Amino acid sequence: LQSGKSPHGLAPFLVADKDGVTPIHIAAAGNGKILQMFIDAVCPTDDVFGLAQDKRGRGPLHYAASKASVESVKLILDSPSLGLPVDAKDASGLTPLMCAVGVPFAQGVDVCRLLARRKEMSISARNRNGLSAIHLAAIANNLPVLKLFAEEMGKSVEEIKDRENRSCLMWAVCAGNVEVIEYLVRKTSPDRQARDNHGFTALHLAAMVGNENICKVLVRQGWNLSERDKLDNTPLHLAAGRGHTDVVRFLVTAGANMNEKDAMDRTPVYWACFGGQAHTLYCMIKELGFEWRTVDKHRRVPITDALGQTPLHASAFAGFTACINVLLNIEAEDDCLISPLTGWKDKHGETALHVACTRGKMDCVLALLKGGAAPNAVNDAKKTCLQCAIDNKHSNIAEYLRSQGALVFTELSETAARVIQSWWRTVTIRRRLRQIRI
Repeated sequence: LQSGKSPHGLAPFLVADKDGVTPIHIAAAGNGKILQMFIDAVCPTDDVFGLAQDKRGRGPLHYAASKASVESVKLILDSPSLGLPVDAKDASGLTPLMCAVGVPFAQGVDVCRLLARRKEMSISARNRNGLSAIHLAAIANNLPVLKLFAEEMGKSVEEIKDRENRSCLMWAVCAGNVEVIEYLVRKTSPDRQARDNHGFTALHLAAMVGNENICKVLVRQGWNLSERDKLDNTPLHLAAGRGHTDVVRFLVTAGANMNEKDAMDRTPVYWACFGGQAHTLYCMIKELGFEWRTVDKHRRVPITDALGQTPLHASAFAGFTACINVLLNIEAEDDCLISPLTGWKDKHGETALHVACTRGKMDCVLALLKGGAAPNAVNDAKKTCLQCAIDNKHSNIAEYLRSQGALVFTELSETAARVIQSWWRTVTIRRRLRQIRI
């Protein structure tokens, strides 16, 4: 060691531990005096850039930036002997600037300024997820750094999009950072109809993450309640599907149409069922007045989607017993449908019980049978619920249905034939007896 080399033939400050961390990494994280000593000891043959990388691919500059050490960052940037690029990326594609924007300390702004001014292109560099330092600053709620980029360095923060075509504002919405959102709205005048690759607007994202306060900010700033994503979903659909009851309540109060339909003609009620959001479903129907039934030719019928399926079908498909129970309890209180909800068939003649048996949802099968579902209902393909369970290899459901007297179609046909024959024999005998008496 006195000769300046380790037993491995490396400079002592380049000897790594099991995680690839070297003494120069540790010094860069905050001890400027030791870091300066290591820098002074660097020889032209020392490959600092190649050897001083931990298992995540991070070098000393990443460490200095992550700790917001202004002194260490200056030393590294001003030391050509180290040969460390200002925009070097780790295994996740993070540059030192990206590491620095996530630091909440006041000196983090100074570190970001040093790194950004040394190479302005690093501001728009992307990590493996397509996020830039500006995106990450918005996610980290680092408003001072955003102001540095936008005001001091003149960067157009709203024009920078990630691979999903999401802006900094959209990421601030996802992270729930109200201050950043309000700043970006004031500073950049963002397009209220801007969408990501899924067709989500900022309001869609706010509804999806369930942030009522941000929804209020966006609606107040002019975002449209009726904008649709690529599947024709409104923010209300997404909030219902995630079970964000407070957001659903706010959107309805703000004027959202409760009966808007998506590409499959499904209202937000369906989304609550598909998402298993029983409490939200109950509040939507009982408190907010969402439709679960409608009037067709003066008859009360359940609402249906493009497949002719009811919300009960949706609950059975997704496997959520709690939603099934909510719908059946509401039906029992209402008692106005022309036929029971459990007996309602879709365009293929399938009841909710058919769907539950096909999907292998045992709990749903039990709930539907308890609610009065007919185990021997036949679909358009002449399959009973038992046959659906057998075809899809759900033996536990098939065995239970058998124990409840369920039959396959051929057995049902034979039973029906025997009943008809017995009835006909009885009728024939009675006729003969009447003739004899006459």
